[in-house]
Amino acid sequence: MRRLLGIGVLALAACSPERESEYVYVPADGYVISVQIVVPAEARAGEWVPLSAERRSGPWKRVRRAEAPPGFVPFGRPPPEYEAEVADNLDWLTDPPGARFDLPPLDGHKRKVRFDRPGTYQIWARNAYPTDAKSNVVTVTVRK
Repeated sequence: MRRLLGIGVLALAACSPERESEYVYVPADGYVISVQIVVPAEARAGEWVPLSAERRSGPWKRVRRAEAPPGFVPFGRPPPEYEAEVADNLDWLTDPPGARFDLPPLDGHKRKVRFDRPGTYQIWARNAYPTDAKSNVVTVTVRK
């Protein structure tokens, strides 16, 4: 009977929700985030063009949850300081507007854009994770 009771207590403990960690990660002094996009400089109207982006962020520091800055969502683990491909994790924009972006893929991280009309476009991306950032701007010349 004791053995059964012990197993029951262990099973109950395993099912209970995890306690929030006392420590979290926040941007450290000197924190910088950058998003660098790569887009071909030339494209043809109506054809899909590959989009690529990398992200760097850091450094991060471990602090007590109560010491996290107000308004900042702290992380349970430090975000990666370098991510080789994050195109699927960005909000893409163009000027002039009107480009079509594919949906983020279920596998992989690449994205594509299609310009329906010839012209000169500026393209960039906005980042929300782990903090807000704007990428570099690339000029794309679209031909017929």
